[in-house]
Amino acid sequence: MDSSENRGVFPYSSLRPGQREISELVKSSVENASVAIINAPTGFGKTAAVIDGLLKGNAEKVLWIVRTINEMYPVIRELKKFNCKYTFLFSAKRTCPLFGLNSRDEDSNNIDFWENCKLARINGKCNYYLKSLDMREDLSDYIFSLETNTAFDQAIWILTHFSSCPFFSLTNLIDKVRFVIATYPYFFKDEIFKKILEKTEMENLVVVVDEAHSLLNMSDLFSIKLSLRDIEDSLKEIKNYGYSGTEVEKAIKKVYKIANSIRPKGENVLRLVKKEFFNEITTYYDIILDVSEDIRERKFRSELYMHNSIRNLTVKLSHLALWVESLHNENNYLFASTEDNNYRLISIPLDPSRVISAPLEKPRAVIMMSGTIPPGDFVNDLLNINKKRTFFDIELMTGSSRMGNYMAIVVGDVTTLYKSRNESMYKRIVHYLNKIGNQINGVKLVVYPSYEIMEKVSGSIDSRITQIKEEKKTSLNQILRKLKEDSDNLMIHSVAGGKITEGIEITENGKTKISSVIIVGIPYPQRDEYLINREKVLSKRLGVSKARFYLYKVSSYIRIKQALGRAIRGPGDIAVYFLMDYRYIHSEVKRLLRIRYDKVTKSIKEFDNIMLEAKKFFKERNTKK
Repeated sequence: MDSSENRGVFPYSSLRPGQREISELVKSSVENASVAIINAPTGFGKTAAVIDGLLKGNAEKVLWIVRTINEMYPVIRELKKFNCKYTFLFSAKRTCPLFGLNSRDEDSNNIDFWENCKLARINGKCNYYLKSLDMREDLSDYIFSLETNTAFDQAIWILTHFSSCPFFSLTNLIDKVRFVIATYPYFFKDEIFKKILEKTEMENLVVVVDEAHSLLNMSDLFSIKLSLRDIEDSLKEIKNYGYSGTEVEKAIKKVYKIANSIRPKGENVLRLVKKEFFNEITTYYDIILDVSEDIRERKFRSELYMHNSIRNLTVKLSHLALWVESLHNENNYLFASTEDNNYRLISIPLDPSRVISAPLEKPRAVIMMSGTIPPGDFVNDLLNINKKRTFFDIELMTGSSRMGNYMAIVVGDVTTLYKSRNESMYKRIVHYLNKIGNQINGVKLVVYPSYEIMEKVSGSIDSRITQIKEEKKTSLNQILRKLKEDSDNLMIHSVAGGKITEGIEITENGKTKISSVIIVGIPYPQRDEYLINREKVLSKRLGVSKARFYLYKVSSYIRIKQALGRAIRGPGDIAVYFLMDYRYIHSEVKRLLRIRYDKVTKSIKEFDNIMLEAKKFFKERNTKK
């Protein structure tokens, strides 16, 4: 570890009220081996305050885990200001020149990539890896000195300047720096943690969980999906590589037959199915794995020596083996899905505590931070972590949830409540959205409870308003390209909990470009078989009322707060929030959101008058700037 690292000098003029308390809480957590839970909005400066506390507490090793590579940016930026060396880990495929350079695939179950990578390394066919073994000792200094703070750009810089594998060059720094920043799988997936961070001494490790509200839905990270096409391709591989008539082929044909027999009727259907259907198949796991490895080695040799190309080498049988292995896990449940006209069998755990409590019990201390920490003792209840814990909430401390300047308006004469949905209601919502779109400049983010309601409403918006709509297959890159073309007056239609509300930054020169966020209805999650069975599983441990509280009410609260947070990224940002549903007036909803309502409208006339106040609000705040 670099002894020249700063030992606790705060890089800003002073710690603001709240930041000082966060720093002290983190310091105490490190010293007392406990869990610290921090709720503070984006832009408050909690990242800097947490780093300050870690340094003052003399944390020996820090693993800072984030959901996505984009969330590494503020951590890297602040560590540089503290003069702290670091390394980082994210999807190796995205920077691999042999098997996936620039790929946006974040699938941590990408077994093809890792198996191909292993073969290339074992056979000495990756010069990038060989160079990473002899990477210069001062690589951390080079990374630290780069102007860019984005992890992807820094990784590509390593590849470009040293012709070295970015991933293995960065993993070689783990023992040499205090701070390691990584995406969730590197900590929560035991098989990955052991391979990459096996030398880490857990009794000296402090884990910082960024965006800790995401832990409620961590089960998704562990889902394994198998399509009929995957099974068909596996059978073709069996035939092409001389395994016809073997026990492996018979086992996979059984998988195919059973999969077809339990296929739900209709599209966009999700059904729980019995894992017991595949009990016999799971006994073939070892032999399926052996055959898949043999086929991969033969494909590798063929592609390497006959075609000189191993970039697109795939073995579907390897994926089928991974799915079969997941069925051995007693915590996994099996669902049959026909969503988007694609039939899949999905193996997934339903209780998040089954996959995250054990990892979070092991480190010396855990720091959980988010702008939307769930209310109640979710660490003990939902995550089932029994360590001593301390909670800090900046909203409760200051008596306000306000970061930046915003005006909150409840539109109280509309709703998306199922029994009230009709054409008249949709027309009224459209009328209000048209008013907002035509009278307020900047990016307007409209958030719907479901794709169905978004389709009903967005199709009738005034054609003079520039729009973009988040479809299920829409990528963030598509949205960002559109924003570059016209972000001065744009309406974005999105779904709560989707790519936009959880993962997009629309800023310019450090300021938000989103002028207003409109939440249409309350985004309670759809009560499908997946959610019903999650409720059953959690109810066994928490009781029915508490399980429903977390799955429905807390889930919707987080979705709303995350969407509103897209507009306020710092103390200087200005936005108007429109909460379009009379249910926002209900005491329980207000208690969860903890947002002070500035205005409540109950008619079109009242709305028109308040729109004048909203425009005045923007004008006055922008004048003060």
